[in-house]
Amino acid sequence: MKIKPSLCCISLHLQKKGIKANTMTKKRFFLLERKESVSILSKRVLNNLHVVKETLKFCISKGWNYRISSDIFPLATLPEANLSYNSLPDYDAIMSVFDQCKNIISESGIRCSTHPDQFVVPASYNDAVSQKSVVELKHHANFMDMLGLPHSYESPINIHMNCYKGNLQEIANKFISVYNTLPINVKSRLVLENEDKPNSWSVKELYDYIYIHTGIPITYDNLHFKCNPKGLNAHEALDICVKTWGDYKPLFHFSDSDPNGKNPRAHCDYVHTVPEEYLIDYELDLDFEFKAKDYAIEKFTEEFLPYTT
Repeated sequence: MKIKPSLCCISLHLQKKGIKANTMTKKRFFLLERKESVSILSKRVLNNLHVVKETLKFCISKGWNYRISSDIFPLATLPEANLSYNSLPDYDAIMSVFDQCKNIISESGIRCSTHPDQFVVPASYNDAVSQKSVVELKHHANFMDMLGLPHSYESPINIHMNCYKGNLQEIANKFISVYNTLPINVKSRLVLENEDKPNSWSVKELYDYIYIHTGIPITYDNLHFKCNPKGLNAHEALDICVKTWGDYKPLFHFSDSDPNGKNPRAHCDYVHTVPEEYLIDYELDLDFEFKAKDYAIEKFTEEFLPYTT
């Protein structure tokens, strides 16, 4: 078994050096005059792309993959803000950093992914939420295009169904209907993750209701499966998910709950054990969803060296 780690969004090492992303709230943006708001936001987008560039370089030095944050361009999809890259006063500098990141990715071959927030729910019964979800997915895909990332599951956009009130078949039908309208730069990357709540989407349900009809790969999350197995054992679930990725190396999720915590779904700081299903004869890329971020990966590499590439 060989595991290649992936850093999720934030490097705590870089943050200690002052290299960290900035956001901007809707309230703050509209509190100021538009010209000032856009100027501040523009500087923050430029800063955030520099953080992406430095994090790419950091991950490459470690031999890791990189899940890029969804908040590089705050408020980008907020309709009333009416923002785009070419509306920002630092546009030329921003495009220059995009090109630098693109070259770093191309030269290194680092695998990059994104994970839009949980409010991205294409199958929502609320049409406004569904439509906004499509806008978010298009934004993520266009961002990945600007980084030169491939239109394939090599660079996945990972989401949850996050919709479980009502008939599963009807929810699936709504999702597939929306999915069929998506542009190729979204459809070619979109993957679905099994969820952790007992009434949410399990591996088996994603396979039966979505994968069979669309071919969308399933991202296996070991902690989510532990909380929501729905009649499968861990090896069965992992095998199902691996097969949905076809010729692409699966990018799965790795986390665990704090053995002393009250919430079994809450992620812990560091790796305590490697789940047995991750110890069988597969090569996997794993997003390390531990609170200690890069420190957790480093500790894992030291303590579980035989399992790493």
